[in-house]
Amino acid sequence: MKKLLVLSSYLLLVFALRAQVYVGLHGGATLPQGYYADSRMSDNEWMFAEGHQLKGGAGRGWDAGIDISIAMPFHPSLEIALTADFMQSNPNRDVREYYEIIYTRRYSQCSYYDMRLPHYRNIPILLGVRYCYPIASGIDLYGEALAGINRRLITDWVLTFTNDPWTPQEDLTYPEYNNIDIRSYTSATTFAFRLGAGVLIKKKVTLGASFQMLGKAPLVWDRTVTTRHDIYGEISEYTNTTHTDYTDLNPTLVLVQLGYRLNPFAGARHVQDW
Repeated sequence: MKKLLVLSSYLLLVFALRAQVYVGLHGGATLPQGYYADSRMSDNEWMFAEGHQLKGGAGRGWDAGIDISIAMPFHPSLEIALTADFMQSNPNRDVREYYEIIYTRRYSQCSYYDMRLPHYRNIPILLGVRYCYPIASGIDLYGEALAGINRRLITDWVLTFTNDPWTPQEDLTYPEYNNIDIRSYTSATTFAFRLGAGVLIKKKVTLGASFQMLGKAPLVWDRTVTTRHDIYGEISEYTNTTHTDYTDLNPTLVLVQLGYRLNPFAGARHVQDW
């Protein structure tokens, strides 16, 4: 067993020295597509509140990640690629304006009001192939296909308000109502894939775009409403929790990225060649 481990480590080291290994960082913008971006509503509210026909109301967001690529010694234009990203999409403008109008009007007489809308967060880890085709000195076009898993996270929807619009602060004989409405969303792990293309400059700078399907999973949440009453000095608190398992959510987006990568084993390879 020990000899097998030593041999495997040796072969891996030889492969790393003979192959071109690139490690890079990238960042960019996420552009939600289809029902994931749709926020058109009829009788129901946006999906985070009540749910409505797969519509997510996701807006433009951002992405940051890491990329590890290994060019095959027998075909340097062919690379094995491993990527890991963190993406966040904010509610789109229609959703923000809708909640601002509806809830601000509803709670405009409260002495305190605050609402925090949720954000979509996705963490895809993908493995696949990338093919580079030279078109000029130091410039390659590339195409890629990767698949793996995605971890979907959604931040809480939080509404806090105090129903005390007219009571003077010094008069304690009037009732006060402090309310907290929290909707906590369950995370999900799904199958994901990505198809992309772009430009590679001097094997270092990448500029590309990709289409990503991050996987369909049910939108599940618990809604906890806590009301604290102060009635003539008598304080009481009530909490009610409801569970909702609604329709599937299928994050689909276009990702535009700019990246930079280095070859950390270049020095060791030169020593070996010498």
